Amino acid sequence: MQNMEGFLLINLYALLLIAFISIIFFSKKRLNQLENKLYGKFLIYSLLMNFSGLLLGFLVVPEYNVPMFIQLLFNKIYLISLLLWINTLTLYTLYVSKNNKSKIEKAIRVFNYNDYINVVFALLLPIKITIENNSAVPSGLVYIYSYSFFCIEFLFQIVCVIKNPKNLKNKKFVPIYLLSTLGTAAMVNQIINPDMNYLINPVFIFIAIIMYHTIENPDVKMLNEVYKNKELMEQTYEDKSNFLFEMTQEVREPLYNMQLMCDEIKDEKNIDEIKNKISQLNNYVRQLDFTVNDVLNVSTLDVQKVKFIDNRYSLKGLYDDIVSRIKVTDGVDFRTNIPHNLPYVYGDAIKLKQILYSIIMNSVSKTNEGFIEFNIDIIEKYDVARVIFTVIDSGIGMSVDKINEILSTTSEFDSNDLSMLEKSEFNVKLCQKVVKAMGGNLLIKSKVGKGTEVILTLDQRVFKKENNDEIINSYEDKISSKKSLIVCQNKELSEKIKSELNDNDISFSHILYGKDSLDKIKSGKKYDFIIVEDDMNEMSGYETLKLLNSESKFNTPVIIVLNKDKENIKDYFIKDGFSDYIMSDNIKEDIKRIINKY
Repeated sequence: MQNMEGFLLINLYALLLIAFISIIFFSKKRLNQLENKLYGKFLIYSLLMNFSGLLLGFLVVPEYNVPMFIQLLFNKIYLISLLLWINTLTLYTLYVSKNNKSKIEKAIRVFNYNDYINVVFALLLPIKITIENNSAVPSGLVYIYSYSFFCIEFLFQIVCVIKNPKNLKNKKFVPIYLLSTLGTAAMVNQIINPDMNYLINPVFIFIAIIMYHTIENPDVKMLNEVYKNKELMEQTYEDKSNFLFEMTQEVREPLYNMQLMCDEIKDEKNIDEIKNKISQLNNYVRQLDFTVNDVLNVSTLDVQKVKFIDNRYSLKGLYDDIVSRIKVTDGVDFRTNIPHNLPYVYGDAIKLKQILYSIIMNSVSKTNEGFIEFNIDIIEKYDVARVIFTVIDSGIGMSVDKINEILSTTSEFDSNDLSMLEKSEFNVKLCQKVVKAMGGNLLIKSKVGKGTEVILTLDQRVFKKENNDEIINSYEDKISSKKSLIVCQNKELSEKIKSELNDNDISFSHILYGKDSLDKIKSGKKYDFIIVEDDMNEMSGYETLKLLNSESKFNTPVIIVLNKDKENIKDYFIKDGFSDYIMSDNIKEDIKRIINKY
């Protein structure tokens, strides 16, 4: 009776403890990872095993005269839970010792079949209970099968651990070490002292509790904040880096053209031609002034100077609404590009939407082939943001005189303009008036026969919005998805690559300089592959590869993007060390091939 009291007391405490851990685990929101799923099953089987084992302690007491079929039933329930428990622990061991996702998926199917087979065998194989020394002792083929399977699975776990010596220091294998030491000791003790059969279940429960502290099970609330800040910093850095690179080109081009124009004027004799070139120079000066003062000069960003309009709107929502309404003709490619972290802002979303829609539709009406591009960039400073909207087309363009006529509009926004605004009878000149009235600035760059670029800048107050559920979902999506790195300066090329990666559910980061790719790798970033443009300024694709290979532990596949004129020498790039290639005129098919390969 003293042994019975010890059995009941220890197993009752163990049951309460595992129940408490289960409540903690299942009551919190967890990341949707296989490790957490396995541990959830592991807890359920531990509860079932301990409960059935504790109940058997009562059922087998001869004085209670419990019917034999009930004793046999709960013995089988106990064995089923034991088999499911050890099978789940083995799958967990295999999971933490392997990095190959495809092999793990196959293993999951095999182990699920094992569960079904074990349940069937445990139910069908015979069992008998004999009374020895006033105690019920179960035996039979089902016990032989169960303990044999347990030993085989345990040996398989040991092989998984020792197969790779690095695993020996992995904290995730602590449950296996405990099973091999405490579990073996408990079983040997039971063989030597059959009356002391109450230690095995508590050992299994202790392993389940220790495992709770070894699995990747971070607090979701804390993870929200850490991941949010980390992602925002990375995305903001990439967006700002790309934006500054583009603005650098915006400054260089007019400076180069101005220098060229000055050289031409020195030798020009025709007065009319000189006047024409001076007009063009004036246009380049306006472009530079706009880029430097209205875009890059963040010292002018002051929330007190922003026109106060207490209408909050989402820049992403405004973007989605405009894009959904744009219809282009066949032969025209409509493409877009926006940063990752567009904020909520205060302003006149209705007028802004009308202006942008009018500008884009103006491009649509004057572009029969080629492309139309709609971009949004943003510069934030404390509680105010400078939003830069850009519409570029490859249409018929307009003359310098026409541009000067539009941009030199000085008349105020009047009632006639308001009526046109309400009827949506917009034109670019009216857009200029409305933008000025809203406190923004407009710039037009165009060449006859080559296309037009319209840049609109507007300062808006920022509204800070928190959404934890979006952060959690974003984190779960990102940790389970494949990720790539794009190193590319050609805007059109990078947009095509991004589009194909998006279509194939591959997340990506985009940088413009080869040297930044090494910083990414050194910081611990992991990518399934890296796509590098061949012809880049400052550092070519091959130089970028050499730089990456200088990192001793670098082993990520690097794919080079080649122009069609290098079709005949593409194999030489493989010999130089690239893992594969993508031809710029066959991006869709080549990226699908790369994804299937890697």
